[in-house]
Amino acid sequence: MVQQLLDDIVVAGLACRLPESDNAEEFWSHLMNKEDMVTEDDRRWTPGLHGLPKRSGKLKDIKHFDATFFGVHAKQAHKMDPQLRILLELTYEALIDAGVDPQKVRNSKTGVFVGASGSEAHEAFSANTEGIVGYGMTGCCPAMFANRVSFTFDFKGPSFVIDSACSSSLLAMDCAVQAIRSGSCDAAIVGGVSLTLKPNTSVDFLRLNMLSPDGACKSFDVSANGYCRSEGAVAIFLTKRSVAKRIYAHVVNSKNNSDGYKTQGKNQMFGANEYFFQMNYALTLHVSVSQTVHTVLLL
Repeated sequence: MVQQLLDDIVVAGLACRLPESDNAEEFWSHLMNKEDMVTEDDRRWTPGLHGLPKRSGKLKDIKHFDATFFGVHAKQAHKMDPQLRILLELTYEALIDAGVDPQKVRNSKTGVFVGASGSEAHEAFSANTEGIVGYGMTGCCPAMFANRVSFTFDFKGPSFVIDSACSSSLLAMDCAVQAIRSGSCDAAIVGGVSLTLKPNTSVDFLRLNMLSPDGACKSFDVSANGYCRSEGAVAIFLTKRSVAKRIYAHVVNSKNNSDGYKTQGKNQMFGANEYFFQMNYALTLHVSVSQTVHTVLLL
């Protein structure tokens, strides 16, 4: 068992927007009631457009935003990526969930680490050059997804966005953990956000035969036939165990690496990193590499 110390990093607060769920409690309720949150409707585009799977996961509301509460000028709010608006809301909610008064952590060494891949809203806002007013850049530039959060809450720690595709938010988490351990920041907001506002990106995945025709992920199952695209946004608050008012989980360790070259191709994963995971567990738990094999296989 890993010994728990006062300077351990813990998840002290969380907030989320997930398909058909405005918060974690609603998401949990859907899961417990075995309710499918992947739906077929025209909230984003007409189902089946361009031959795309008809089902996908979508957030319930991306239109509303209290710009005054977050100190955002109306002109900026109208040209702000919904992903950024949601991140501002989730940061506030994650702090409150952790029992932290947002006013009392202003001017603190709190970092903001966000995983995100692009802005489809910016593509839409800039499609007509006559309508460009400049606010689209400051409201949709991915760098702002973290920097605007730091600005709004007056956080003085590291603040940046990471795009490593599907692993973006996990890598953001790793960066946050290392930053807290190195003393670069005392606490951190870790966020991940993705909205499917336009069909173009989905069509790219379709052409690569990566999408499930029936819009269902069946991971590790013989019937798996691709994955289902879905929207989601999550923010968690990391801090030291000694000052945490709530603890959801302890962060035991965090590492990252790259597969490098693989004969199977860039998009294929065939367990090339098994030894990397074994070494990580061995270093964390202070056991031999051979003792970690069973754990890695379970993962």
